[in-house]
Amino acid sequence: MSHHAHLPKFESFFAPQGHQQRTSARPAAIATKRCHIGTLLLGLLLLTCSLFQSAWAQTCPPAITEAHVAQELAGTTDRPTQGWQPTTLPDDWTRRWPGYNGGAWYRIPLPHGCTAATKEPIALFVPSINMAGEVYLNDTLLWRDASLQEPLSRSWNMPRYWVLPQAALQAEGNAIWIRVQGKALVHSGLGMVWVGPAAQLRALHDKFIWAYRSRFEINLVGTLFIAGLFAGIWLLYRKQALHGWYALLNLAWSLFIYNTVATDPWPLRDVAGVVRANAIAFMVFCTCYAMFTTLLQGRSFLRGQKHGLPAMTLGLSLLVVLMPESHLEFTMNLACSTHMLVFVIASIVPLFHAWRSRRTEDVFYAFLGLGFLCIAVVDAYSFFSGNPVPRLLMPYANLITMVVITALLGARIAASMRRTERFNVELRAAVEQACRELETTMGNEHQLALSNARLQQRLQFIHDLHDGFGSALVRAIIQAEHSAETHAEASRHVSTLKSLRDDLRNVMDGGRTAQADTPETPAEWMAPTRHRFSTLFDELDMTSHWSCLAAWPRPPSVALCMELTRLLEEALSNVLKHSAATEVEISLTEDARGVLTLEVRDNGVGFDIAAMGHETGGIGLSSMHARVARLGGQLELESRPGHSLVRASIAA
Repeated sequence: MSHHAHLPKFESFFAPQGHQQRTSARPAAIATKRCHIGTLLLGLLLLTCSLFQSAWAQTCPPAITEAHVAQELAGTTDRPTQGWQPTTLPDDWTRRWPGYNGGAWYRIPLPHGCTAATKEPIALFVPSINMAGEVYLNDTLLWRDASLQEPLSRSWNMPRYWVLPQAALQAEGNAIWIRVQGKALVHSGLGMVWVGPAAQLRALHDKFIWAYRSRFEINLVGTLFIAGLFAGIWLLYRKQALHGWYALLNLAWSLFIYNTVATDPWPLRDVAGVVRANAIAFMVFCTCYAMFTTLLQGRSFLRGQKHGLPAMTLGLSLLVVLMPESHLEFTMNLACSTHMLVFVIASIVPLFHAWRSRRTEDVFYAFLGLGFLCIAVVDAYSFFSGNPVPRLLMPYANLITMVVITALLGARIAASMRRTERFNVELRAAVEQACRELETTMGNEHQLALSNARLQQRLQFIHDLHDGFGSALVRAIIQAEHSAETHAEASRHVSTLKSLRDDLRNVMDGGRTAQADTPETPAEWMAPTRHRFSTLFDELDMTSHWSCLAAWPRPPSVALCMELTRLLEEALSNVLKHSAATEVEISLTEDARGVLTLEVRDNGVGFDIAAMGHETGGIGLSSMHARVARLGGQLELESRPGHSLVRASIAA
């Protein structure tokens, strides 16, 4: 900036303000004159400084780009006396000496203005010596790397700064001598060289340290932390392959950028080993990046991606490890270029997926990958374009991207944990409800088991009554009715026995209705009644004919079977008591409408239907009417001498 640009500022500083005018005895003209004189003197001072700065810049340029270089003589470390060639810094000696491995000396003459007597110390700043070296001011050693033989120290990304000792400076003919040890594999040479005021170069050195070391060290620590965190998550829950690929991605990136901050090749033995490891780390990073971006968007793997891509990386890695050093550079370029293509495809594919899905999350992932790709392209151009001071964006972009992706994955994990927590609450409530229901069910089953035990006892008791006391009671009634004509008290005994029979039937019916099983066929239903009454018919020399359906038209209920049984028993008891028949016919049929019909026929003396309804002994007819009515059916009675019929029609 010209010194004239500062004049208005200083004029406004020295000029009196309108609201601060002094009420002084001196005239205003004298004050104004002094103000102009002060402004003029300050302007002259600034002009002098500007001219001095221009003269310094001409006599001692900050960045020295002109130098001479010569190969180191075999078997000696002395400075060569011949073979010097002019070069421009930064210098890559593989352009001049392809395939050269060894040492080289750089001679950088210092302009006379840089070494003139000055109050401010003079400093030297060298941001890069590729790969190891030592620095001299004239014949005075300023610095030397720890190892100038394999394994070589690594100073290619280590900015170094020295204050030139006044005692080592000569009146004229001063020079900086830099010896560099390197290999063609890493394009060895010398970077830019700055000579100037110590304070300015110290500030420049701090900027380079931040740009080329501190940022990468922060990246290294951050990515290692993320890799360890998600590796632990994946080890605890291996079904989430996304976390495993993300951990491996960060680990590979950490190994790749370790090459930037490492100052010695440990744990490898030489420069070639470091180069091989760095190439493998880059290939693994590209592969993990492709796998991770696929899983991150919930996409299915492309054909051959799941197994083919890791297999390709493994094969090329083995090729890099086994390849002789003479062909290693070409092999690494081929392998890394192939994986760079994988990286580009993995960054572009999410765009098409986001275009199809139109989801906000997929669009965000697509732009994230595209931005990462653009930054990689810009940094590659800046690094390989020969820019002496490349400004790399990748350290910032990578750290920010990793933090954003980690936050997204953390949000997913938190959402999954919240879902799991809600599920656990719901599961706990469901388990408690199931426990209560199970407790209730167990109690009900216990009560049901007790009821079944009591029911079985009751049924056994009923069967015993039926087979023993019931049969004896029926025989007693029949015998009493036959002797009623000769004994006057027989009718009263018969009535008492019938009352006992009815009470016994009520007890038996109450127990049997609780029985859940029904006869599978009409023959099975009719068999117990047929067995009991066939014995009585045989004792009275009565012929009986039994017929029934082969199968139920529809499964009958327990109540229907029980009512039909009682109806049949009542009808057959009337035949035994009143008909004096010699032949009886029992049938169970079904008509076309699906109506069950139970008929009992006999050839007895018959009875007066109207009279039997009013007599005490005719209570059996009333009970039969009641049973059929409960079933929703109809009861028909026919009786004349030689023919009696009881027909019950029930809709099954």
